[in-house]
Amino acid sequence: MDATQAAQRVESEMSQHQRNLVDLCLEEGQYEQAIELLGQLRSPYLKPSAAHVRQLLFMALYSSSDNKVVELSSSPTKKQKKSYLLPSLAASLAAQQLLVSIATTNSPAAVIRPLRPSDAELDDDNDCFVATESMCISRCRNCWQILTEGFLDHNRPHLSTPKGKGKRRDNNVSFDLSLSEKAPVGENAWPILHWLLLIFERDEKENPISPRHSPLLLEQLGSPSRRDTDGPLAIVVYCLQQSDQRRRMMGSRLMNLLVNLASTTHLDFPMLVVSVFNRLSTSSLDDISSLMSDLNPSPAVSKFKIALYQKYFNDSSDTVKVAARPRPQARVQPKGSPVKVRDPAQPVSLVNKYRVPTSAEILRLMEAKTSTSSTASPFRLKFELLMSYNAYQTNAAAAERDCEWPNLVRNGTMAKTLDSTFGCKGTASTVVKRYDRSVYLPLLWLSGVTAAGDYIFDVG
Repeated sequence: MDATQAAQRVESEMSQHQRNLVDLCLEEGQYEQAIELLGQLRSPYLKPSAAHVRQLLFMALYSSSDNKVVELSSSPTKKQKKSYLLPSLAASLAAQQLLVSIATTNSPAAVIRPLRPSDAELDDDNDCFVATESMCISRCRNCWQILTEGFLDHNRPHLSTPKGKGKRRDNNVSFDLSLSEKAPVGENAWPILHWLLLIFERDEKENPISPRHSPLLLEQLGSPSRRDTDGPLAIVVYCLQQSDQRRRMMGSRLMNLLVNLASTTHLDFPMLVVSVFNRLSTSSLDDISSLMSDLNPSPAVSKFKIALYQKYFNDSSDTVKVAARPRPQARVQPKGSPVKVRDPAQPVSLVNKYRVPTSAEILRLMEAKTSTSSTASPFRLKFELLMSYNAYQTNAAAAERDCEWPNLVRNGTMAKTLDSTFGCKGTASTVVKRYDRSVYLPLLWLSGVTAAGDYIFDVG
């Protein structure tokens, strides 16, 4: 569904009768029947209630145990206890599947309502186990907290809290400090991470505002005065450490969403580059290359790669770093001169002001010597820097391209730089390590070589 179709779609709330039917099943502990009923009510024109989505999240995150029944105090001041049926493994799997179905049926904003920091959620009268225990989800500061290992510890009954009508989530709520030392994604939370990515990707696709980005993802990064990317970046790095390719791809998908968001003025682009660089500094070269190669090709992604590799070579270079250009200062207008006022009818540009380095700066980085303490292969990273820069110069808008880049190819400067950097001019029989020969064709074109066998680059 494109942005126009999404704007034309109208979703109404579930009727009280429909909600009561689902609540009745939940109160009786018939969780699978409640999930099946919610699936039957699923419609692109009918919003699932925020409370039911919250309860589905709780059941999807819940890890079944041998205990089928739990006894909890009905009130902190009363000693009588009430027995509750716990969600089974089948109910947990059914909840995960239904969440994905809802994410592909309803609008992203309607599905993620229980996790939106700005939404005030009215508590219903349902006091069943799932309804009361799932309130801990609505009290989270962001969606990343519910993914943390051990977030739902069903052996701790203190997850329940008194209900309050119309009470907004408490952003100052304190969680168990031990959670910060655990994995950012619990074993049962991987399906929920996939669900969140589906929502953010759909939101990005249906958002009519350019550059392409997800406003719902932006909400999960804190207030405009203080954006916090630590949570999602910790998840990205953790995904890279997984052996399951599907989990590794989730990290690339999340990174792609963050890069697209940083192409706007909503998220500080240099801050994201520095944060990613610091996070990946302890990762292996294969992990870094895998993450970068799995990002969807676009000018925004190429710009991010260039900035990341530029920081790497500037930080690891043995030579004296080039001083940064001073920021231009605003000129003081003479007295009596008319004040320029922005035309309110003219839309405000959301494109960030970061400009890629010049071709001369790229050549300097290619020829720079890196410190021997670096754990990454400088040749491989230089290769990827050059490929990213060429991709950006090919696909970016004409106003953002460097006109000197084609001249470097025509006058032979690029060929000399490639020879001095990689030092591997050879014949077609030369063995190419790590990379397939077809990957080098753009570099062969850059060097002005017509025959694919004239230059072979070993960047292992």
